[in-house]
Amino acid sequence: MTNIDIVRSLDRLRNDSLYVHNDELPGASFYSDRLKGRKVYLVETLAVINALVERGTMMLFGGHGGGKTTLAKYLGQIFCHLTKDKIEDCILRGHPQLTEEKILGSLDFAQITNNKPLNKYGKIDVVWNSFVDSKWKIIDEINRLSPYAQNILLSLLAEGTVKYQDESRIIPPFTLYATLNPKDNANEELSLPFKDRFALALPITMPDYDSFSTIGKRDKNSRDKLEEYLPNIDLSEVQKDIKSISYTSEAELFINYIIASYRLCMRASKESNDTLSVDKNLCENCRMKGEEKVCNKIKQPLSVRVKEDLYRYGKALAWFLGAPQVTTEHIMTLAPYMIWHRTVLSKKFTLSLTEAWKDESSKKHLNDFITNIDLNGTRTLIQLIKKEFDGVKHLLEKFEEVKTGKLSQTEFDAFLSEASSSTYNSLILNAEILPVLKEKYLPVYGRIIDYNKKIDSCSNKDELKSLKEDMAFTYDIPNRQYLSAKIDIRLKGMKMRKSKFTLSKENVIANAKILSSIRVLAPNFEELGLLKNNDYQILDITKDECTLNVRFARDLYNFVYEGDENDEIFQYLSTHAC
Repeated sequence: MTNIDIVRSLDRLRNDSLYVHNDELPGASFYSDRLKGRKVYLVETLAVINALVERGTMMLFGGHGGGKTTLAKYLGQIFCHLTKDKIEDCILRGHPQLTEEKILGSLDFAQITNNKPLNKYGKIDVVWNSFVDSKWKIIDEINRLSPYAQNILLSLLAEGTVKYQDESRIIPPFTLYATLNPKDNANEELSLPFKDRFALALPITMPDYDSFSTIGKRDKNSRDKLEEYLPNIDLSEVQKDIKSISYTSEAELFINYIIASYRLCMRASKESNDTLSVDKNLCENCRMKGEEKVCNKIKQPLSVRVKEDLYRYGKALAWFLGAPQVTTEHIMTLAPYMIWHRTVLSKKFTLSLTEAWKDESSKKHLNDFITNIDLNGTRTLIQLIKKEFDGVKHLLEKFEEVKTGKLSQTEFDAFLSEASSSTYNSLILNAEILPVLKEKYLPVYGRIIDYNKKIDSCSNKDELKSLKEDMAFTYDIPNRQYLSAKIDIRLKGMKMRKSKFTLSKENVIANAKILSSIRVLAPNFEELGLLKNNDYQILDITKDECTLNVRFARDLYNFVYEGDENDEIFQYLSTHAC
């Protein structure tokens, strides 16, 4: 399954006049030659990449009848091969009176009425609703749910588990879409922690004038078999492929820089301070108050979840566009839609954006602010952050080299001198990187260089292990986890000695659990036959390490061990070998 296959299914939706939104995703373009010139549509692209990550969560904002729920249904039919009828079982419809039973499940009525025996624990079973176990979930009009109902769903979104009565359930991997209609008297406010569990949020406008020419001409009762659009797709396999997409080092640094820029303040911890605020007097007479700075424009910082989500969704967007790696351009494209609903901008900043929109000279650049000022304000902040990031990027890259001890002492001294220069008015550099360089790395950098030399020159496994053990308790080396990782790579690259052992059948049966992790040299296992309900599972090296249930039908078994000779398995084999 390729990105081109998925794009073709989306084009088929358009060609069949099933979906018509034509807004484009700013800054995005396809890399594949076969898709060059094809537009990257905003709504369909973000909705699709939400399905391409494991446990994707997305909110769709917009007016009644804008196609939000319809799109989520269509994608569920395409990606999960659900029929038009089955997709309805995936939907939880928001309502102020929605109870725990209607969301999660209920107790088994047959057991309650004594028409069915209790379970083996002597308790009544929970009959879970289809929504709970569905791999495709849609919450329609989520802002009609009461705070109580939101709290129930918070556990599902945060931990991937739900609990009803005395029974807990781990939710299998899923894709979730939630729709929100404009505010009315029946709507509830969604809390910031609840919205933070949604990785993506997209305001959807009504289709444009040109699109209306295709709307309303299809029979709503027609049975379009969307589940046949991608007959060979295995969504879990596609998600595995996407996880293997790599990042450029610059893109990884940029994500970190975004999160830090939203959090940092010279005077207070925004995430834990209720009395000081950028909307009050926190920024008075601060040198970071300038228009080019973002700290004075952000009231509520971002959670760590935003970094995790940016990392996952960046891979999905790169894969969908056919890019070999995730770049800063992909992060620039995604970040506004992954941040705007999870933070709070200062009132002064949002007011300045409104005033700018009223200015006729600026209207051509800001004509979409009236649609969603938080989204566009966030886009402005990301652009400011990117501009500052570009100015200090080379210093951030040097800092990463310091962590791994790649710089020589002379290079380290030169880097520290340049980073201390007043030329760089970066809050991240001045408040968090320079103090670490001066207080933690400067006193011990010579020792870090020595450690690196020892690791590079050592060819003895035991010496490397001893060095790693020593560093684990050398607390004044701030980058010891990086050096430990380097040792692990060196150890992995060293060829392990293979040892062969022969054990009796009695030893194998008695210790099947410990031996199940050893690859077995048994070319004639197939001739022995298989037992479907055998507890003893041993890996057969002749079958690409596939797991076989084998009949213990011979007297002796041959094992090959490859690994640490101090391991308990090696010790057992050497002790019990015939």
